[in-house]
Amino acid sequence: MNVYLMKTYTRYRFVLLIAIVVGQTLQGQEFRTFNGFYNNLDHPEYGGAGTLLPAVGTIGFGDNISSPAGADRPNPRLISNTLFQQNTLADDVRGLSAYTWAWGQFIDHDITLSEDHPVEKLDIAVPMFDAFFDPDGSGDVVIPMHRSAYAPFTGTSTDNPRRYINGITAFIDASGVYGSDMDRSLWLRSFENGKMRVSAGNLLPFNTTTGELADPVSLQAPPMAMPIPFVKKWFVAGDVRANENPFLTAIHTLFVREHNRLCDQLKAAHPDWTDEMLFQQARKLVGGLLQAIVYEEWLPALGVHLAPYSGYDSTVDPGILNVFNTAAYRYGHTTINSLLVRMDNDGNDHPMGDILLRDAYFNPGATTEVGGIDCYLMGMSTVVEQDFDCKVIDDLRNFLFGPPGAGGLDLVAMNINRGRDRGLPDYNTVRADLGLSLLTSFSEFTSDPLMNQSLEFIYKGKINSIDPWVGMLAENHMPDALFGLTAMTIIKQQFSALRRGDRFYYENDPDLSAEEKEWIKQTRLADVIRRNTSITIIQDEIFFIGPILSPVAEPATAAQIQFKVHPNPATDLVTLRITATEHHRASIQLTDARGKVVMERKETLSSGHNTLFFNLPPDCAPGMYLLSIWDGKKLGHQRLLII
Repeated sequence: MNVYLMKTYTRYRFVLLIAIVVGQTLQGQEFRTFNGFYNNLDHPEYGGAGTLLPAVGTIGFGDNISSPAGADRPNPRLISNTLFQQNTLADDVRGLSAYTWAWGQFIDHDITLSEDHPVEKLDIAVPMFDAFFDPDGSGDVVIPMHRSAYAPFTGTSTDNPRRYINGITAFIDASGVYGSDMDRSLWLRSFENGKMRVSAGNLLPFNTTTGELADPVSLQAPPMAMPIPFVKKWFVAGDVRANENPFLTAIHTLFVREHNRLCDQLKAAHPDWTDEMLFQQARKLVGGLLQAIVYEEWLPALGVHLAPYSGYDSTVDPGILNVFNTAAYRYGHTTINSLLVRMDNDGNDHPMGDILLRDAYFNPGATTEVGGIDCYLMGMSTVVEQDFDCKVIDDLRNFLFGPPGAGGLDLVAMNINRGRDRGLPDYNTVRADLGLSLLTSFSEFTSDPLMNQSLEFIYKGKINSIDPWVGMLAENHMPDALFGLTAMTIIKQQFSALRRGDRFYYENDPDLSAEEKEWIKQTRLADVIRRNTSITIIQDEIFFIGPILSPVAEPATAAQIQFKVHPNPATDLVTLRITATEHHRASIQLTDARGKVVMERKETLSSGHNTLFFNLPPDCAPGMYLLSIWDGKKLGHQRLLII
């Protein structure tokens, strides 16, 4: 056993031993442990940081032990270039906002973390004359990639294939805010009135001696992921990936602010409480808020509707499934936009403009240079996320963490390769494991004949060779949902287990009052944003593009016309959906940021639901516009971003 495996093995055994030793003292605890152990009193390791993922599903390793799956499957970069190239935006047809993918990423970083193996590599060969990575046709270019770290006492035989470790707690417990280990949690605390540390501007603390940007770097600061070598100072949070993009950083910051706000309220109500009591109660409330947003707001927006909560079940293992972590929950990569939109509270463009995602990766300066997080939280509420499909933007497919040849990676190829690395079987076998019917022909795959033909071509007619992540993205969406049947089944299974297998799920927690539980249940993400930022006009249904109240003066007697505009941002064709109570004429105007009318038209509205289509003027410059509807009695406004 090499040094790395010995250290990993020792750490795993130590974590388990400590949990067992202190277990008796934890059985009556009111609050979660930071590492997740002893949530389940019968199985103290369930959901704990540093424990094994559940052994569920068919083992797909080539040798049924450890070698990568799919030796007969096509080159991952070839699949990426053939199927996933995205040259134009393809907005989500249901009007889901960019908050949908961002919240998915935030929750992903709250429930799962997989480390790379330091030695074992599984580089991806780049096809000759690849336009981005090998334009000269050298034939020796690779996209570097390490295999996943695995539990060192596994992978020894067919009876003991490789298994993987979750580096953080599996529970939706706000570990992304507080950390999954005691050392990180202690560093993040101020130890004053229960509050978390913050830096100037009410931002996350930096990795410095005081947490402030201007001070020297501290060697005692918890480690954070930072692949950009010239960046020396960065934000520190409960999860190591918090600097990955400024929109994600903003959400981390938001819930640190919410924690501190709650501490002020608790202190006022309980002046005799200690710092520890204030911290733990605020932590409990913040964890409950994350759960309520997930189950009451975010999952339903995705079209994921779970059975009503029926209580805690100690027989349920909430651990993260390999097929969820490695395939189904990587759906978000196809829904991400290439532009991070930045606006002020009135919906005006930020003076520094927007920023491309490729320029924002692991860039703390993208937050500090614009004065904080508000401009991202406001601007991204106007952005429609990309459709769930086999298309991924270049920022992820060719420019991940840098340009090609200078740090650039292909997330699509790496996702495909990761599934093979971690022994996922083919798509049809995954469906069989879930009790779903098998596909016998490529014509059964989707309602898109071109996609079916492309899959058949790239996989050389072998329907039982399709990588599961590719297959899930290619499926037809279920009615009024983001996902196809396979991904939907896995995601419902995982989030059901995360709720039922959590003794501290807020609706089950006896230390929360009925009033606190109801307050948590009724809180939405938009409420948290309004409470902790300068933003006031953001839409209530934050996971959908919706009406944003206009600051423009309007007649005092005018009632509001409610309408929806899609897509937003838009490029050419725009759809309006308006419900009218009677047959009448209405005026539609589009004005630019200077108040100039760039388009005006009259439309006849019928009683009931109306859908109107119109092309944007070809000379409209990219920017923010105001779309107004006036029928003589009622007035409606919405901001429209043209790109």
